[in-house]
Amino acid sequence: MNLMAVIGTPRKGGNTEILVDRIIEGYKSKTDAEVEVEKIRVIEKDIRYCTGCLSCTFPPPGTKKCVIDDDMAEILQKMTRCDAFIFGTPNHMRTVSSPLLTFFSRMLPLMEFIPDTNAEGNIIGGGFTSKLKNKKAAIVISQGDPIFSSPLVYEVLERNLIDFGIRRVGDIISRGNMGPGDVIKKDADMAAAFELGKNLFNLAGMY
Repeated sequence: MNLMAVIGTPRKGGNTEILVDRIIEGYKSKTDAEVEVEKIRVIEKDIRYCTGCLSCTFPPPGTKKCVIDDDMAEILQKMTRCDAFIFGTPNHMRTVSSPLLTFFSRMLPLMEFIPDTNAEGNIIGGGFTSKLKNKKAAIVISQGDPIFSSPLVYEVLERNLIDFGIRRVGDIISRGNMGPGDVIKKDADMAAAFELGKNLFNLAGMY
């Protein structure tokens, strides 16, 4: 079962990525078969800011695809073929990192607006459907503060998963990681991340 890890930290190999890698280890441990895993370090990709034109998601004259030509188009295609995801971010200024926030905004082409119209054909309402509906995901948050200092970072992650119809399997919120690699010394967090990976695998194929 294919897994994509989206890593929003600007620091390669930092605490967030260490936890993501541990979840991947747990995921792989559940099968002897080859598991296709792709790690997307957002900071290393050409992913530009969403302009909010909504052409990708609205009905005609919408184009049904993003008007920006960058790496995101290929990533979105891969996401539709994945069974599960990991979204990892440090707590930056009490919310998700700016690279991950940009990534979420550019996922909009995976949604489609289904309009409600009146007898004259005018749009009077409607709702969204998602190409990622019922896929599974795990959340990773790392921060330096010893206490969880902002529920906003969690809420942003959770609400985006809900909007895209992705079901959250679980999360790791690791605190007190002031220096690079501090989380490696946190046995409980590392063990919990491994177990989360196993749970993610178990639920990835269930709809």
